[in-house]
Amino acid sequence: MIAGRLWLALLLVLASCLSVSLTLPTAARADDVRPFRFNARLEGSLIGVGTATFLLAELFKPELAASECRVCGTNPLDERVQRGLRWDQGNRRKAQNSAHALLFGIVPIATVGTAAAVAMRAASRDHAFQDAVVILESFLLTSNITLLTKFAVARRRPFVREGTSEQRDVFTGPQEDNVSFFSGHTSTTFSLAVAAGATASFRGYRHAPLVWGVGLPLAFLTGYLSIAADRHYFTDVLTGALVGSAVGVLMPWLHARGQSSSAPTISSGAPGSLVVTWTR
Repeated sequence: MIAGRLWLALLLVLASCLSVSLTLPTAARADDVRPFRFNARLEGSLIGVGTATFLLAELFKPELAASECRVCGTNPLDERVQRGLRWDQGNRRKAQNSAHALLFGIVPIATVGTAAAVAMRAASRDHAFQDAVVILESFLLTSNITLLTKFAVARRRPFVREGTSEQRDVFTGPQEDNVSFFSGHTSTTFSLAVAAGATASFRGYRHAPLVWGVGLPLAFLTGYLSIAADRHYFTDVLTGALVGSAVGVLMPWLHARGQSSSAPTISSGAPGSLVVTWTR
């Protein structure tokens, strides 16, 4: 019942966002959009190295992941949140499968798709392609940081601590029992959502708020489901959200740096107030 209502609400949100995006008017001219630093050879190398690193880490995860936890306990905050947000035993697998669906399908399609639609309306297909590359770079960097941290910290997962190993699935075998910190589902979905939104904002797309509005709720939902499924503690999810958001802002900023002549201007408005505008 809980999962059905959750999915119904999610589908309504996605349908609303899609209907809004289809009715958007054409945005600013291409020459009004701020350019990015973009070197195809360099971007391709970064993606290649990032992908290879991620695949090797996943391939050798049984050897790299600690067989025994280094951080085995928890804290009062995590315990309190876990008790409040964790679903009952019979529904945890549903929460887990929902989080997988968000990470491996819904969030990438929704964030990149919305970002591409907004970019093509504001500029061109070339801008949409470049934006997608920046988002992918953010995703790969976040994924690799997450994996390295998981291997180094070796925090025991909540369900393992409670002895409910039947919650393992094809994505989380025994080699992942001690990789709770920090949440990869949360960090990567936040990196996708924030990178897409930040890219649209740095570009100056008129409908950048739509990109933020589609991605962030889905990322928050993924984090919540990671706790509901008893896969992660609250601090795992919070750290994942912070890391993914930081990388999601960093990558677009690096591409936008030095390319925009925009500058904030502060002027007086109504008595006793200030108005901040952005001029180019």
